[in-house]
Amino acid sequence: MDPIKSRISATDPVHNDPSVPDGETALHRMFSEPAAFSDTGLAGVSSLDDMRRRRRARLAGVLTIAAAAVAAGVLVATNLGAPAPAPEPAGSVAAAETTAPPAPSATPAATPSAAVVPPPAPAAWTAFTDSSGQATFEHPVEWKVTETLLPAGTGPGNWTSDIAVTNAAGKSIARLRSIPQASGTGGPAVPYQTLDAVTLDIPQAAAGGAQTAPTQFKFRILEGAGVYGALTVDSGGLPASGTASQLLSSIRTPDGVPAITFGTGQFLSADGRDAQLRFASVAGAKAYMASQEYQDIKRMLVSLELRSVQKQPVWQNYTSANGLGSFDYPDNWTVSGREGGRYTDVADENGRVLLTLGFNQTRNRPNLISPCTPFTVLDSAAMTFPSNRQGERAISPRFIFRVWDVSQLGQPAVPFAGNLGIADESWGVDGTTCDPQNVVSGLPSGEYFFAQNYNTGAESDLKFQSLEEARRYMETAEFATLKRIVMSLKINAG
Repeated sequence: MDPIKSRISATDPVHNDPSVPDGETALHRMFSEPAAFSDTGLAGVSSLDDMRRRRRARLAGVLTIAAAAVAAGVLVATNLGAPAPAPEPAGSVAAAETTAPPAPSATPAATPSAAVVPPPAPAAWTAFTDSSGQATFEHPVEWKVTETLLPAGTGPGNWTSDIAVTNAAGKSIARLRSIPQASGTGGPAVPYQTLDAVTLDIPQAAAGGAQTAPTQFKFRILEGAGVYGALTVDSGGLPASGTASQLLSSIRTPDGVPAITFGTGQFLSADGRDAQLRFASVAGAKAYMASQEYQDIKRMLVSLELRSVQKQPVWQNYTSANGLGSFDYPDNWTVSGREGGRYTDVADENGRVLLTLGFNQTRNRPNLISPCTPFTVLDSAAMTFPSNRQGERAISPRFIFRVWDVSQLGQPAVPFAGNLGIADESWGVDGTTCDPQNVVSGLPSGEYFFAQNYNTGAESDLKFQSLEEARRYMETAEFATLKRIVMSLKINAG
């Protein structure tokens, strides 16, 4: 018998108990003898309790045999080496180790691992500054920025170049140029919405015109004949959504920087004219925001910086050729006399005549107009100059800014005309007049004036679409300069 079988046989408690009789002999004795059967009276026969005990002993023996088998397996494993473990099913959790780990070998085998793919390096960016030094923005190095200077003769105060940005494939990305002038209406009003907006830290000149909001990067779409979109920098005051036939984009720049536009298009039209971004649906436009191109254009537009490179003007004094009047003006404006000093014109840096000083004016009759025009006084300040105005309309000499409703005079394209200058007569603060003169009575040689124009309503007057626009004009640097020039006037009455 082999050693393993001997160990198993040795553990059987019944096989090794000599007190257990042969079962067949005990049964024959029970039926052949007349005596009444008693399990306690049989010599050499176990009682039921003993049999139960032995049954439990036999069960314990079986368990012992199983334990011995396990032990035998351990012995076999010890002699033959550890068997290869069966593969674990997918998703199973390995059982915890219950035995001490083997001692590490002198040269442990390397554990294979998956190859680590490094993330792509971020795109390199660089900065571009235009030739005037007024605008700077960032862009990816593989994009191309081309600056085209405008033809000679462009007046000062205007943006003097057209800057185009294209990507590595030559696709047009954005342009920076002078403020747009849209033509036409773009069709009927259609829904628009702003899908993304970021307020930018760009200094702004004093409010003027329709630009009343902070400068922002905007991604807007128009739902016209198709879905058209534009990424721009804009200072307009339109709400984030609504209806429009066109969406213009312009930047309210710092003082000394001309008005410009920067983005994928100057304006959006409901008919899709000149639209650079076209989408199959609004959902498509929103999905575009997750693209790398969108993120790069947004970063470029948000990086825009604007600064003035113009030196601050130096104020100097001018005396008319006839010696009757003098005033101060900035050296970036021009002053020119005519007719021996009878008239002196004051032009801004763009060459636009905004003030005229005139002497020896004779008014033989009132400058009557029909119908009489309503007017509003928006600003007034006391001054000192010769005046001998008489009558119920006489007032103390003053600077005055009045706006006239001229919409009934031949249906002009612009319904309000403003006149800024000096006055010594009034028709009230808000009223109606048929004689809108801008002259002062106070010199032996006749009346004189210092204003946009002798008579309000002429072509040289300031033009506004509404009274509200005229009020916003009072916040501009141009208005402040004009008021300072007029308030500096000195008249020689000798």
